[in-house]
Amino acid sequence: MVGASELPFRLLCRKYGATIAYTPMISSARFCLPAEHAYREEQFQTNATDRPLVAHFSANKPNEMAAAAKLVESRCDAIDLNLGCPQRVAYVGHYGSYLLDDVDRELVLSIVSETVKAVSIPVFVKIRLLDTVEKTITLVTQLKDAGASLVAIHARHRASFERTGAGARDGPAMLDQVKVIKQKFPMFPIIANGNIITFDDCKANLELTGADGVMSAEGILNNPALFVDAISDPAERSKLKAFASDKVNLALEYLDLLEDHPATMRTVAFHTRRMLKEPLTEYQLIDDVINAITVEEVRSLVLKCRQYQQDPSLFKFDTEKAAKVKEALEKKKHEEGKRKRYEDRMKRKAKREGKPLDHYLNIGAELPSLKTVSSLMALTKEKQLAIWNASHGQHCMVYHLSPSGCPRGRSCAFLHCDIGASSELVAADEVAG
Repeated sequence: MVGASELPFRLLCRKYGATIAYTPMISSARFCLPAEHAYREEQFQTNATDRPLVAHFSANKPNEMAAAAKLVESRCDAIDLNLGCPQRVAYVGHYGSYLLDDVDRELVLSIVSETVKAVSIPVFVKIRLLDTVEKTITLVTQLKDAGASLVAIHARHRASFERTGAGARDGPAMLDQVKVIKQKFPMFPIIANGNIITFDDCKANLELTGADGVMSAEGILNNPALFVDAISDPAERSKLKAFASDKVNLALEYLDLLEDHPATMRTVAFHTRRMLKEPLTEYQLIDDVINAITVEEVRSLVLKCRQYQQDPSLFKFDTEKAAKVKEALEKKKHEEGKRKRYEDRMKRKAKREGKPLDHYLNIGAELPSLKTVSSLMALTKEKQLAIWNASHGQHCMVYHLSPSGCPRGRSCAFLHCDIGASSELVAADEVAG
């Protein structure tokens, strides 16, 4: 996932039955830089109980992926190359699912083979479905031959400007294709990902696909105890299942884990509102969680949620607050939709002109380098704009050149992409596979 599988959340999921966990997606380009010690410390956190652990990297250069893998080799059990991320930042940075085109196949296989040579632990690859099941089978064959020890398949298609419906980025997962692929590789580990919200979904997935395991992202964010029924000890399973039936317990347990393993407040709010979306919404507390400044403030809101659940008479619906929240939400949606509306206009223009849909979105999409940003600092505003618009016009110049960043934040119509492809949660708080 992107930004959402940090150490405290992994520990919570492991307690409730998850048998293996991945780190958030980490930029190998940034992780391997000698000067990025703080980034490494922030992005790769673990402890003795956090095993087996897979270090999950984005990459588009073999040497960077191999170097990043070497840095964590002694502290994890496998390395994973992300070829599944569908987000816009992956498109701009040319990684994730945007490396699945045929033109990048040699590069991808080189990344895998060089990483395999560099480390003594297994190398995994996370992919999405290609346009046909035959093409996906060919890809898995090539990854296996390049040295990959396991392939996890997100059973939706790679990102596309044209695709909608089943198998699209947000459509139903096409697990029937994973079944066909697994039948071609009976002795090679295949993990199935998609359509897993409950433990019954896990069982149905395995029964249908014949895969060697299942992976969950969206489902486990909503319920960190998703895999509790997989715990073998009946007494332990029964005890934990009863405790986790109240998601307030899970949220409080997550907050307790933060005492020893801190996370950013944005991450804390993200997990809390995913676990408790229904009651927080019902009791008009979700915005309070999002705007909370401390973990203790979030804890008090979670406890208030429990209080209202236990005695509904204590909750009084605030019509004025509801109106303000509705107005703020509508404004937020409009502001944050600027980029989407711009992209839609550019796609329509390209379509009218018979060009590829991403034609205009590729103009100025090049991410500036640290060297470019540094050199621009000494120039006048006019010269900065001229150079910026020539190569980086899709990106927000203020975001990169101003010490305080862009004041428009998530409402800015330009791209806010960190150099080195940071793995922080993106604007829409999406998770990536």
